[in-house]
Amino acid sequence: MRNVFQNILIASVILSLNAAPVAMYAMPEPVPATQTDKQKAAAQKKKEAEKRKKEQEKAKAQREKQKAADAKKREAEKKKAAAAKANEEKREAAAKNAAKVQAQREKDAAERAKVAEQREEAKAKKEAAEKAKEEKALRDYEKYQESLENPKTEVISYFNLGLRLGYAAMMDRINGSYMGAGTLNESNALQQLKGGPGAGLNVTYNLEYGHFLFETGLDFRFLNSTSAYGFQATRKDLTYGATYTYLFDNLAENRNMLEVGLPLMFGAQFNRFYFLLGGKVHYGLPLGYSQKGMYDIVVNDPAMLEPYGMGIHPLNGQTNQKMVFKQPDVSVAAEIGLDLDEWLQAQPDKKQAKVKPGQRLPFGREHVHYRVALFAEYGVLNTNATPKANPVEFATNNVEVQKTNTLLAMNGDTKLNNLFVGAKFTVQFEVPGKKARPVPPPSSYAIYSVVNAVTNEPLDKAYVETRGTESGKIAMREKQIGPKGFRQKHAVGSYTATVKAEGFYDATQVFEIEKVGSTEYVTIAMRPNPVLRIRVTNKETGLAVPATVQIRKSGAEEPAYSLATDSTNGSVRQMLEEGPKYSLHIAQMGYDTVDMAIANIGDSLNIQLTPIKKGEVFIVKNLHFATNKTRILSRSEQALNDLYMYLARNPQVRVKIVGHTDNVGKDEANKKLSEGRANAVMNELIERGISADRLQAEGRGETQPIDTNDTEEGRQNNRRVEIEIL
Repeated sequence: MRNVFQNILIASVILSLNAAPVAMYAMPEPVPATQTDKQKAAAQKKKEAEKRKKEQEKAKAQREKQKAADAKKREAEKKKAAAAKANEEKREAAAKNAAKVQAQREKDAAERAKVAEQREEAKAKKEAAEKAKEEKALRDYEKYQESLENPKTEVISYFNLGLRLGYAAMMDRINGSYMGAGTLNESNALQQLKGGPGAGLNVTYNLEYGHFLFETGLDFRFLNSTSAYGFQATRKDLTYGATYTYLFDNLAENRNMLEVGLPLMFGAQFNRFYFLLGGKVHYGLPLGYSQKGMYDIVVNDPAMLEPYGMGIHPLNGQTNQKMVFKQPDVSVAAEIGLDLDEWLQAQPDKKQAKVKPGQRLPFGREHVHYRVALFAEYGVLNTNATPKANPVEFATNNVEVQKTNTLLAMNGDTKLNNLFVGAKFTVQFEVPGKKARPVPPPSSYAIYSVVNAVTNEPLDKAYVETRGTESGKIAMREKQIGPKGFRQKHAVGSYTATVKAEGFYDATQVFEIEKVGSTEYVTIAMRPNPVLRIRVTNKETGLAVPATVQIRKSGAEEPAYSLATDSTNGSVRQMLEEGPKYSLHIAQMGYDTVDMAIANIGDSLNIQLTPIKKGEVFIVKNLHFATNKTRILSRSEQALNDLYMYLARNPQVRVKIVGHTDNVGKDEANKKLSEGRANAVMNELIERGISADRLQAEGRGETQPIDTNDTEEGRQNNRRVEIEIL
């Protein structure tokens, strides 16, 4: 077989030598005669390896392409999830901001309420004060009228001559120190106030009105005071360098002052006792000062081993030197004493042994009175104005003191306050008193209040205008009257009040102010316009249903009134204006919706709501959760309370709470989130008292959308909690 094949091949080669070049190229390449089957197998294997390699490369390229597509898809999903999260965070931030705004509003409302309460308290205090003032004015007027019928002297005047004797003191307070020749060493200074005698004379006018006393006039007083001092001063001899120390022991300074002043005293008298408090303004006439004492000189010479003394020397004190005082000298003063009339005053006749305590005899008979008292006067201002000077002065080459100055001059800031205490004896000369001033008649008032003629409750707002019944002139321009009423001043006479209020028929009232100082209470009853009354109940149980009732005007989309029924009896009422036509709309959780026309605005409507039957489903509105959480937000309280009230009013109803989500996120995570939210609502109802046997919870994730998931609004509708009646 092999030989045949070789022969054929040789023949073919020979023929090919004579053929054209084109024919040669068209022929298949001959297999070398020396190629073996093993080589053929290797070539075939190589060809198959190359084919597999190409297929692997193609598969790898396909996988890379698929991987890139998957990565692109994941990136798109990641961006979509990030966008959804950003939107959720934005909504949560908006919710937080809304909560913050609401909290601020509540805070502002609380502050406004507090301010309003304070204003009301202030208003009440003001009204009470005004009322007390008016009552006092009426009493004063009545008292004045009585005084006209029974005239009497109410004011008693006296001219007083008083003599005072006692203890006086000029209390100085030395401050600071003087540096240089004659230095005062404060740490070694001693001071002792001894004081001296004082005397005074009063020529004053005294007024007595009931228990009240007032006194003013001229006041003269002489003050004498002595103070003792001990201190040391030093100076240095510039020539020899020796230091001289002067020890002043018991330096006595005597001061004298004469003052004239104006007293202003107020007080009271009860029976025989009296007191006066006030102040006195004096202008001083300094009579001068004098000093006496001794001093010792101690020398500290660097050339000597120890200090030595130069003996005790009499002080070259000043005598009758003038002092300078600040003007005026203001003092606080007090006086407490005893009226001596019952013992010293001459009696009006022999039959009466003595006058009664505190009794005053009429002018023209026995008009001289006597008093004795204790007094105290203390100067509250610093009266020292002495120019600054050294306590002692020296000559340049003389070790002895050449001159002394008043200690009030030391450092220029020494304080001086005067004190005068003692006993006082006064003789009073009574003069005719003044009668009480005329008291004008007090004002009269009308207190307006407007009430509902049916309920007798005060109206929140009414407008009242008052005119004179006979003259027709306006006595009170139109004013708004609230629940607390209004108070208006009126003269004596007859008046007609006209009242207007929204929802009521106009009314008039005639009243009369009969006498001055009186208060007339004017209560005006107004007949109300028709009132629409509505009661909402459960059709099957007859129990009241707390529901929101909307009343719309014909052709209007928004409700004119949105009313909440009473939770106890399910009733509500509203006064409607006449003219428009109205319709009623009630959409309450767990019940069929009611829409009906209102035939008469004065009707009483009993609306029976039909409960939703078994198998029916409704959505819980206004139920909010934290983003991607099962925590119920606080602004869901009303929705939870409505659901609780529905279950509490219908104890036979069992429900399934179903949670739903949008399609953002993984299916498993959404289902878990919806289950958690349904359980959160169920637990909230159990905590409020609903039996767990009546409740079931289920989460259905994103499997049952009711709107598109391509928009935020649609996704928001899909995120819901439904109630299925079992």
